[in-house]
Amino acid sequence: MKKDFWNSRYDRPEYAYGEKPNDFWAQWLMDKKPAKVLLPAEGEGRNAVYAAQKGWQVWAFDQSEAAQRKAHMLANQAGVALQEFKVAEAQTYRPPITPQVIGLFYVHLPPDFRADFHASCVQWLAPGGYLVLEAFNPNQLNMASGGPKVPAMLMKAAELKEEFKGLIIEEAQELTVELDEGPYHQGNAAVVRVVARKPD
Repeated sequence: MKKDFWNSRYDRPEYAYGEKPNDFWAQWLMDKKPAKVLLPAEGEGRNAVYAAQKGWQVWAFDQSEAAQRKAHMLANQAGVALQEFKVAEAQTYRPPITPQVIGLFYVHLPPDFRADFHASCVQWLAPGGYLVLEAFNPNQLNMASGGPKVPAMLMKAAELKEEFKGLIIEEAQELTVELDEGPYHQGNAAVVRVVARKPD
């Protein structure tokens, strides 16, 4: 999707995907010691703000200026600060830190670029660090709960295992969940979840 699309979606008072974190992300963070986390294509900041509330140092980016503005508003409301929320494109972004965790939540990129970006994430991650992902899988085409309608932008567990080569895959599964994330993620959804660790 182009920047204009996302600026239009985010340039409204309500939060397109809600103000609460993704459930999978919140569950994963529950027993983890806070460290440095990077959240690419973070949208309006719900996952970033939640991590900051849990004591994490958070770096994030999104291509949308409206998303950046909304993320800072949400952080202010929550009484937390983000280390950085940059307006940047995934193709050219380079993190200023070596994150212990990278969280990818519904980051649906064109397939000709996605594998390269995922390879970059593997390189950026600190030794012993974790990559956590939730996205729509191809079965989402039959559902009305959100996501791109371009089959090649949806993700399969087997493909992600290949794209995250170099990481130890601890979880990679496709399943159906109930989404309640703002007006654009509502109802039954076909997702893929991955948790992978970089060797020490």
